[in-house]
Amino acid sequence: MDKIIFEAEWNEKAKQWKEHTFAKLIKNKHILQWLNDHNESEAIVYANVGRFSDWLKAVDKCENCKGLSYCTQKVKGHYTDLYMDGVLLSGIHRCHYLREHVSALAHQSCYIEPKLSEEQLLIDLTTMDITQEQAAYKRLLMDITALLMSEEHKKGFYLCGKPGVGKSYLAAGITNHFARKKCRVGFIHVPTLIGDLKLMFHDREAQEQHLNRIRNVPVLVLDDIGGESVTAWSRDEVLLSLLDYRMEHKLLTFFTSNYKLPELKQRYTLNEPMAAERIEERIRTLAQEVFMSGNSRRK
Repeated sequence: MDKIIFEAEWNEKAKQWKEHTFAKLIKNKHILQWLNDHNESEAIVYANVGRFSDWLKAVDKCENCKGLSYCTQKVKGHYTDLYMDGVLLSGIHRCHYLREHVSALAHQSCYIEPKLSEEQLLIDLTTMDITQEQAAYKRLLMDITALLMSEEHKKGFYLCGKPGVGKSYLAAGITNHFARKKCRVGFIHVPTLIGDLKLMFHDREAQEQHLNRIRNVPVLVLDDIGGESVTAWSRDEVLLSLLDYRMEHKLLTFFTSNYKLPELKQRYTLNEPMAAERIEERIRTLAQEVFMSGNSRRK
């Protein structure tokens, strides 16, 4: 008898909750809009009060969302939708913020080694706010923009200066520009490249395949050149070979470095002045040296 009474009380409470929730749901603007869009009656809501209630909670989370970083959904950047296909079904979809984010990173597929951070991949030199920048930085950005807009890309830039002045930032903006135009690009951190090639030392075929991809890419940034552990092997067999190929095939090449070219030459000397001079001469053929002054932008 107690069990029957308990079940009767529970059923009554469940019925009261359903009636109360249904009364609220059919007054909600999102529910009314859904019924209108799907040409359905209130009966579908009454029959699925729980699902519509859960759907509305998810909708409310999205209504005043300010962006992807503020998303509070269970699956970030996704929302639940209800639709009819004979019966009420639900689906999970990307929100417009996530779609925009994915679209903004689509050019990543054009990188031969997509190792840039999302922040770097989102750099767009054409939309930069330079109102507070110094005159020299504005002139440099204008020169870079002019190169990017030119139909003939003959020579890149050798961006040098103290750490943190924005060399790699501009270089990433350059490769992003070409990648967004569906051009294959490479942004290669030279110290990492040398380290990776050392690990392949006993597999010369893999080493050569790795270098070939870098040699042949139409647009290349060699980031932090001179920052690697310099040896005769890294200088002559890796860098000189790479620069020779790109110079001979007139492939657009950019550099970033903490060293001015005379300083870089000195770093590569290793008691062999001619070898270091060959490196400098090829860089000067491939790129125009630009010294970037100023304080570090890193926080």
